[in-house]
This record gives sequence, C-alpha cells and structure tokens, in this order.
Amino acid sequence: MLRTSTLLLATSFLFTTDLQAQLQPAWSAQTGAVHWLRTTSAGAVLACTAEGLKGIDPSTGAVSWTVKELANAPEGGYQEVANSPFVTLVPAGAAEDLIILEPFAGNVVFNSREAGIMRIASQYFLYANNAIVLTGQRPDKKAVMACIDMGTGKVRFTKEEAFSKLTSCSSAGPDAILLSTLFFVYKLDANTGEELWKKCPDPKFASAAGLMTMLDRGGANLNLPDVYGVFATTPYAPDLCFMGLQSEHKKESTDSQGKKTVTVTYKTFVNAFNVSDGSYAWAAPLEMNQKLGAIVPLKTGLLVGAGDRKSIDLLDYRTGAGIWGKNGKGINVKGILAGAVEMGDRTLLTSGGDDGVVTLVDATGTELWKKPVKLDGVVRSLTLLGGDVLVATAEEVEVIDLGTGLSRLAKPLQGGAGLVCEGGGRIYVFNTKDGLLYAVATSGGAASAVSSVPLAFEGKEKPTAMEYTEQGLVISSDQNLALLGTDGAEKYRKYYPAPRESGLVRALKYASAVRAAYYTAAFGYTSAAFGAASQSIQVKDANSKLAKDLTGAVSDVYAEGSKAAMGATGRFLKEASARFKASASTNAIHYLLSEAGKNTYALHALNKTDGSVAGTIPLGTDKTPLYEVDGFTNTVYLVEGGVVKGFTL
Repeated sequence: MLRTSTLLLATSFLFTTDLQAQLQPAWSAQTGAVHWLRTTSAGAVLACTAEGLKGIDPSTGAVSWTVKELANAPEGGYQEVANSPFVTLVPAGAAEDLIILEPFAGNVVFNSREAGIMRIASQYFLYANNAIVLTGQRPDKKAVMACIDMGTGKVRFTKEEAFSKLTSCSSAGPDAILLSTLFFVYKLDANTGEELWKKCPDPKFASAAGLMTMLDRGGANLNLPDVYGVFATTPYAPDLCFMGLQSEHKKESTDSQGKKTVTVTYKTFVNAFNVSDGSYAWAAPLEMNQKLGAIVPLKTGLLVGAGDRKSIDLLDYRTGAGIWGKNGKGINVKGILAGAVEMGDRTLLTSGGDDGVVTLVDATGTELWKKPVKLDGVVRSLTLLGGDVLVATAEEVEVIDLGTGLSRLAKPLQGGAGLVCEGGGRIYVFNTKDGLLYAVATSGGAASAVSSVPLAFEGKEKPTAMEYTEQGLVISSDQNLALLGTDGAEKYRKYYPAPRESGLVRALKYASAVRAAYYTAAFGYTSAAFGAASQSIQVKDANSKLAKDLTGAVSDVYAEGSKAAMGATGRFLKEASARFKASASTNAIHYLLSEAGKNTYALHALNKTDGSVAGTIPLGTDKTPLYEVDGFTNTVYLVEGGVVKGFTL
C-alpha cells in the first residue's frame, strides 16, 4: 500500500536530457494531505483524504465532489468493478461495510450500512435491469439477497435464506432476472422480486421440492458439497438458457495404520430451460464425473469441456444430445479446453494449461491433422491468414497450415503474443531468440526474417511489446525503447537505467495493464464476431474488414451497459468508447522511469517516432511517490503535499 508522502522537488537534477524538457503542471488541485491516489480505467481521478474521498476533474483539476463517509478509507478496500462504471470501497474502521460509487459524479449507488446489509459476499451488476444484485447479512446475522436500483441506490426488494448462496445471476431481458441457488433456478421480476418461475435443475428431485427448499434455506450453514454454477445464453438459441453446476465431494477414509486420506471427486451437471416459462428443454440433464470446464456456445451446439480431464462434449441446443464422438459421448483432446473457433464446418480447438495445444476437427469432432500442434505457454491469440493460422502463446509464436497442421516455420519464434502486430498488409513477429524481426503476409505463407542485425536491449532486458506505426515497429521493455523500420533497420534505441524501488513502478504497471485490458476488449469483440467465445483467447481475421476497423465495434463491446442505466453509465460509456478507439490505434508517447540523480527519480515521456524526450516530470526523492499515469490522455497526476498536480503533454 502506498503511504502518505510529501514529494520534495530537488533543486537540481542530473538529467540526461535538457532541462527545457521539464513539464509544468496544467493545473493544481488543493485537496489536503492525500493518503492514496487512483485513476479508474475510464479516466476518473480519485484522491482519498482525511476529509473524504474526492473526485478531481481530469481536465481542470477542480474538486468535483467529496464523499465524507470514505474519509481515510483504506486503499486495500478499493476495487474497480470490471467493465462497469463503478468502484467499490470499504469505509475506514468498518471492514464489514461496502460502498459502491460512480466515480465521475461521486454518486453513491449502494451503501451497505444504510441498506442494513453487511458482509457482502457476492455482487452482480445487471445493466439491462439497471440493478445490482448482492448477497450478505442483516445486522442480526440472517443471510439476505437484495436487488438494488442502480440509479437511486434504493433497495427494490430482498429475499431471505433460500437466496443466501447464489451460484449465478444474469439478466433475462429488461424486466426479469435469472438466478440459481444450490438447488433451484429462478426467474424473478426485476422490479418487484415476484417469482415468475422456479425449477429444480434435476427433474429427479422435483418431487422432493419441499425438502430441497429446506436445504436451500439452510444452505449457508449446512456442511454441503461446494457448488459452482454458471449460466450461458447465446443468440444461436435465444429462447433457451443453459446451466452448468459443479459439485465437489470430499470423503475421508482411515487405513489400518490410522492414516487418514481425503479423496475429492467432482460432478458436473448441465441442463437447459425455456426462458419463457422455465420448462425443461431436454428430456434429461447431462451428468458427468468431472470438473466443470469451459462452456463455449458455437453455431453447431453447446461445447462443454471438462475442467480436470482432456475431454470435450458438443451438445445439441434443443435436445442435449451429444454430437461429437462415438455414440455422441464426446472426444478426447490433448489438454483442458481453453477455446474454440468455428471456420465453416471445421472447428479449431485450443487446449492445455501451462502449455498450449491446437488441433482442427470436422463437424463430427474427428481430428483433421495427423497430430496436434504443441507450444510452450498458454494460448493467447489466433490470427487467421487465409489458409494458415498464426498462434501466439505467452511464450511462442507458430504459423500453421490449416490443411495439414504442419508448421510454416523451421522453429517456433520466441517472445509470445505481445510481440505480434499487424500493419501494411503483413503480420510482424519479433523473435527474442535471435533478436530479429520476422514478417508473414496476411494471406499466409512462410514467415521470413526482414532484419539481419539483431536488436539487443540493455540492462539484461528482452522486448515484451511491439506495435506498428507509420514510422515502423516500436519495440519496448520496462527500460528500453526502439524503433525498427519495416525493413528491419534500427532507427533508434533508447535505454534508461531502472529504479530499484517497486513503489516507483506501480503506477506505470497499472497504466500499462489498463491499456492492455482495452486492447483485449477490442479483440475480444472480434473474437466473438469470428465465432470464438473464449474470453481468454483473442481471435481475428487479418483480412476481415471488421478486424481493420475495430473502432466501429464500440457500441457492441459496451452494448449491455448502453441499453440501460444511462444515469449511471453515460459518462463512463463516453470515456470508455474514446479509450476503446485509442486502444485500437498507436499511442504516440511511451513512459520510462529513470534515476535523475543520486536517489532522485524522474518520469520521462518519449516520442515513439524518434525516441526524443517530449517531457520530464521529476518525482523527487521519495521511493514510494504518489502518482498515477493515464496512458490514453498522456496525463500524469502527481501528489506534492496537500496538492494534486496534473501534467499533460
């Protein structure tokens, strides 16, 4: 956790660049002593002080709002809710309380103390319903589920006991929600909580509904098997919803020597329901002795992977009957299912854990390659190149002939997905093994080296990221930045010695992660467009118009939030859309940290076009300075005593 500090500007710095490059703050905000400073992924600026949590306008520096209840709130209790406008915070000295805040306007959309609910166990943000569903406890320790209006923060309705342990929750249109508990699936009116239908997932237990209800009510206190559940909906079967449940069973045994052994087994249960009335869509549910793995809706059916074994089932949406394998019993693969991409009547499967395996199957699930392709590292991305596919893991890159499954390379290229980019009709890959830049046409074919002189970084660093610009390929690591022409010629290379204090680099790491998340969201959309439903693997077709114009997909990426809850999400959607567009293009600035003198630090903003210093911000002598970097607007927020300063390039 960053500590409160006053950054003292040194009167002289041993800069490697001209003093003229020092940036002056565009504005200063008088906040009082700041305990911690954060920027949200959408660009809101938050400063926690003894007076309260304060929102700072990133354009003017004006303090827009103050929430006094969050004075001195611990930074460890701050959390940004992914793909939403909201952040959650724990008030100081009240570890069991929770506040949900919209950070641009400072609106509190939920206060657990005011709602009479504490110890929040789970939260579901349902934008189509303009609602937040959460579970927790009342002051008398009784378990409760509550539906909160996202716009007003008021409790719409509560449900007791039986709803205390939700396994999943999702929207069923603007006026209804679907949720599952340990033993039932419900459809509720999103405004009143009226029970529209209730079903036990397994028809065998329907006749014992009274007993199951009693178990459900005591579920939070009983020694029952651990249960994990997911809902799946798909446009390929819009009138159906699918539920997968995994239960964990532990059995303890004692041998003749008195040694105790605990055996853990798993069961997975999958069933389908008609959303309109809750009736069973399948004659019988599917039961498997395995962990619940990835569930991927494909055009041809529901793909269900095991989480602890190398098997996959493809189920018919309407009947639940197996489509792949002998007698529809599924197929075996070389690793745990990670994702799937449909290509006509063929499906490319990715599997594996720490290492990746890629294979191609036909409509019956029969493997089309003589042997699957194995790669070091987890599969991160796939790029379709005509009759070939480029597969990038966290560590390696391979180009595979889809017809034969054979490699187009002599050996996989080292470095991984971060060192792959597209531009000028070619896919570029930097190989950390030999330090050379490689290229392959978007139509496919062999990859060949376009550089002859290896690029070597200083400080024992290897390149970790690469992006295409009009000037060439920008290649970077934590402390190095270089530009190679499309012919592989080195145009410049810059190196700044790395500060050794982890507190200095936290803000840069966070800014980089935020930008990467938006980039992932962009290609996550194209993945869905090309039939890949896995959120962990990005897929694009290098020759697709959609892949060339990611910015046109903004409304689709944030569609769930844009259809409702505009009071809470309007500003977020505007900012998120702008950042989505920015993530699809190249940022002109790259930030590097360096020592500016003895025990003195500075943040350098480098122009990617030529490596020149666009500006330098001195961070003083504090080893854990309070600063944040917005990698989309190239703004740096720096705390100096009781003032927050904004530096903009």
